[in-house]
Amino acid sequence: MSADLLPILLKTTLASSIAIVLVLMFRLPLRKFFGARVAYLIWCLVPLATIAVLIPAQEMVVTIAATSEAVTSGAGLTGAPVLPAQENHMPEDLCLLLWAFGIAACAYWFSRQQKKFVDSLGVLNQRYANVFSAENNLQGPSVIGVLQPRIVLPSDFDERYNAEEKSLVLTHEYAHVARGDTRINLLAAALRCVFWFNPLLHWADAKFRFDQELSTDAQVLSQFPSKRKSYADAMLKTQMASIGLPVACHWQAHHPLKERILMLKKTSPGKLLHVFGLSVVTVLSLTAAFAAWSTQPANIIVAQAKENMLYEIKINAIIDRVDQKPITLREAPGKAFAVVQGEGKQAWSYELSLTPIDNQFSTIKGKVKYGETLISEPDFKIANGKNAVISVSTKDRSSIFSMNFVASLLRNGKPVPIPAYNGDNGVANGAYMMQGPSGKQEILTRADLENPVTVATPDKIKMPAKMIPTDEFIALQKTAASKGRPSIKAVVIVDASGELANAVFAVSLPEEELMQLTKLITSQKFQAAIGLDGKAVTSKIDVEVYLK
Repeated sequence: MSADLLPILLKTTLASSIAIVLVLMFRLPLRKFFGARVAYLIWCLVPLATIAVLIPAQEMVVTIAATSEAVTSGAGLTGAPVLPAQENHMPEDLCLLLWAFGIAACAYWFSRQQKKFVDSLGVLNQRYANVFSAENNLQGPSVIGVLQPRIVLPSDFDERYNAEEKSLVLTHEYAHVARGDTRINLLAAALRCVFWFNPLLHWADAKFRFDQELSTDAQVLSQFPSKRKSYADAMLKTQMASIGLPVACHWQAHHPLKERILMLKKTSPGKLLHVFGLSVVTVLSLTAAFAAWSTQPANIIVAQAKENMLYEIKINAIIDRVDQKPITLREAPGKAFAVVQGEGKQAWSYELSLTPIDNQFSTIKGKVKYGETLISEPDFKIANGKNAVISVSTKDRSSIFSMNFVASLLRNGKPVPIPAYNGDNGVANGAYMMQGPSGKQEILTRADLENPVTVATPDKIKMPAKMIPTDEFIALQKTAASKGRPSIKAVVIVDASGELANAVFAVSLPEEELMQLTKLITSQKFQAAIGLDGKAVTSKIDVEVYLK
């Protein structure tokens, strides 16, 4: 764990530090040419750059010949396991422990500062909606609270300010509330906790808070441009905060008062210049964030190659109607890949390999286990680039496993073009392997679905099969229908045990939509049809679903 977290911590620290340096370089020129409100927005570059380096890097596939030393020694991704040498992770673990302790200590310190400030206000008496008068006049005006921000005024608010000044002060505080500055300050405090060891971040916080106040000043004066003198008088009458505020917004706190008053003398930029400044900040922020992401080293995948060929397999599994985390992996033709999904003795595992027949079709072969019990040994033909399904259950039906997957051939990391399919209704339109409690394996194709021999015809059915949708399915369908989403008809086969055997859609769908709708249908419950003899039979039903 330490080996994974420390590199992430290092690169986010570096990204946030570089972003802060860039902000400090641009904030003054931006303020000079476009005003304080535009300059304040450049601070969004810090969280953007931090998040950007957490987005997975671009992927680079490196294939190696099967006869190379690296492969024969077990260097492939999913080859035979090679026991690694024992590594001493104690230094990394101690660093992580120290980091976690620093986060806790920093959070505790900030919470104490916040509590000390709130306690210094004394009893809060509500004046009107979201505006309170403090018992004491040592602090204020200020905004406190994150989920429900409140404006707190000093006890002598009415005596300290005249009518015009009171209006300006309240406008200032309402601007903080409307902009969500307490939530933004909470994010800044959280970053300071996570990167408590970075002095640059703590030093920059004062600059950030100053720009926040200048931006609020500029917003107020854009509404009342003729009241600069009254606004300056209100500043001079406002009590300097004696306690730091990690989250709340105080009218003065430790901001340089002289510089704020001097800024009041500057005229606000015109609307056109303001919009242009916003565009400049947006371009700068997105460009810097993209640069932070693109400078990461590529995620290199090394795999064995046979004639420079590789499979990319996208897997979406469902265990007992619960979606599992999607998996995308790459492996050489004929090379087995192994996956475990679920937990403990109830985990499902499968070891499968794909062998190309030609550019259109491949054979999938392997084993599926429930815990240590071998459940199935799939061995059937699939179409490259088309959805395929493996669905099995334990003998006592206590657990059901289903995986939808699409396997595509790659050559030198690029998709291999697939010639036009012959247009039949067989494997070219998808393949489905089903194995129920009896252990009997069935391989179904679209041709099988439409073949009256494999399913009971309507004249042989006393009571048709039906789907028993979940509440979530019903809600999704209502929402999609109300939004005018297109509906798709699917032919669904329900076997005699009430399990879904296959689902084929009436129209050709993109891969993503196909897997989405397949997962949606396979997660529902079904009731088998009853034949004329009173016994359950395999049949097909039509189901209509809406795209999200």
